[in-house]
Amino acid sequence: MNLSANDTVFFPSNRSVIKTSGGAAAYYRSEMKKLLPGKFYAYRVGNDGKWSDWYKFRAQCPGDSAFSFIYIGDIQDSINGISGDLYQKAYEKQPDAAFMIFIGDMIERPHDEYWKEWFRSGGPLFKTLPILATPGNHEYYKNLIQKIDPRWLAHFAFPPNGPQMFKGRVCYWDYGDTRFISMDTNGINLYTGIIQRNWLKNVLQQTTKRWKVVMMHHPAYTISRTHDNFLVRWLFSPLFDKYRVDLVLQGHEHGYGRAAYIPDSAFPSKQGPVYLISHDSPKLYDLNFSKDMDQLASNTRMYQLINISHDTLSFRAYTADGALYDDFSLLKNAKGENKIADRIPSGVEERLLPTKDFINRHSRDLGKYNHEMIEWEKLKNRLSP
Repeated sequence: MNLSANDTVFFPSNRSVIKTSGGAAAYYRSEMKKLLPGKFYAYRVGNDGKWSDWYKFRAQCPGDSAFSFIYIGDIQDSINGISGDLYQKAYEKQPDAAFMIFIGDMIERPHDEYWKEWFRSGGPLFKTLPILATPGNHEYYKNLIQKIDPRWLAHFAFPPNGPQMFKGRVCYWDYGDTRFISMDTNGINLYTGIIQRNWLKNVLQQTTKRWKVVMMHHPAYTISRTHDNFLVRWLFSPLFDKYRVDLVLQGHEHGYGRAAYIPDSAFPSKQGPVYLISHDSPKLYDLNFSKDMDQLASNTRMYQLINISHDTLSFRAYTADGALYDDFSLLKNAKGENKIADRIPSGVEERLLPTKDFINRHSRDLGKYNHEMIEWEKLKNRLSP
């Protein structure tokens, strides 16, 4: 790209210094304004006469234009880990993605080396593709009173439109005809939960966007054998139903689950949100074979591609080896009601077996696990259209 003085703009950056147990580090932030929707731009960063290469990106899509994005669950990778290959595979399948969504636990612990690994895993993608993210419990220090890693606020410049006590974590973005909403479910209690609930109600009430997508780390409807996030479900799910949230993107439980119909939803005929759980972590958890779920997977790292175009939202989930595992569309009518078109590939190899850890530690429960797996498959086949 050839640039002249007439088509180049300089943006100053603000400097901040974060001190942690790993030492002090400087962070720089620039805000680019008045970018034209749908246009491509090139940028570079520099200091003291030294400049990076040029990197290209596209500004927000205009109005009701179609767009796509990539959804990645928990990473929680080790140093020199394996997550980066999955981002690249996702991008190769969706090269026109407008951004990537991360659903928390992007790092193993709040430490410089794990953040370095996360940025290293993104490689050139993170230089050209915007990131939306919601925090997970591994972005918090594990003290009696939980505290977010200060690097989170330094790394990400998310809109300051949430409750003051959740700055940079609870917020919303409008992109095209879709509202994206980030909630912080870490260490949630009645006090912090009601603050978020009241804010969420207002954000959902006042939007006129056709589509609504919520991001939160802890699932409302669990797929884990040891978790039950009752407070998250009690606080937020009634609002998701009432204001017709379309997708709830979640993580935390290191498996894959999709619930397109919750029995006590306010909307019949699958009018409630589609709840999704996914992960990209080398750590693997075991399934509880929840009857709420239409699709499940264990022992499997996944990435998800989502396309939104006017009255249609399309979703595809791929395994790390590139196999299409889940596929559906939401079709929205003039009343804002959704119908789901389920397109789970025929002949897909279901990945439901227990993890090696479960076999080693709970061998006495293998019979129970197999019975639950068979009963869930029977129920799924019985309810399939």
